[in-house]
Amino acid sequence: MSDDSATPDRAGRRDALAEAAAELVLREGLGTMGLRGLARRVGTSDRMLIYYFGSKDALVTGVLARIGEKLSVLLQAYSAGPPVSPGAFLGQVLMLGRDPVVMPFMRVWTDVIARAAAGEAPYDMVAKKVVADWTAWIGTRLIPDPDRPCPPAALLSIVEGVTLLEMACPGSTTEAGPWLAEALLRADGRAG
Repeated sequence: MSDDSATPDRAGRRDALAEAAAELVLREGLGTMGLRGLARRVGTSDRMLIYYFGSKDALVTGVLARIGEKLSVLLQAYSAGPPVSPGAFLGQVLMLGRDPVVMPFMRVWTDVIARAAAGEAPYDMVAKKVVADWTAWIGTRLIPDPDRPCPPAALLSIVEGVTLLEMACPGSTTEAGPWLAEALLRADGRAG
């Protein structure tokens, strides 16, 4: 990717940079978001990144928005079909999180949430939207149970915990995910 500040399509160049940075972050993680290193890797300068995005926070937010768009497209296939019980949902999502195509997205969002928990800007603001979007999506995937509603945040907490543990110690959650899903399925059966 060459740097051409005279390009009349500034928005198009910004989109191309966001796309290249999003692919890099999905491959290598949020640690690649340092301005100089990121600029070099996407074929521009740190000055030009600031020119196109306005600030480093806007760059991070733009790249994460692009990653969110990509994940939304992937999740379209998992959003079709009838709602399921919390246990069935958890089993499906934990299995989905091990899919090599989805795994990088899970790692990025878990890292965003961890950075937000440490108070790191702009991740703190991004995480609020991510959590709201995830819990809303989870809510659409669950069978409504007025007698025993399952808070979507409870399922998101399990998924994030399993993902974080797997990131820290690969292979450690191989049995944990299926066991947790089975425990919820048993609880679902008792609820009915």
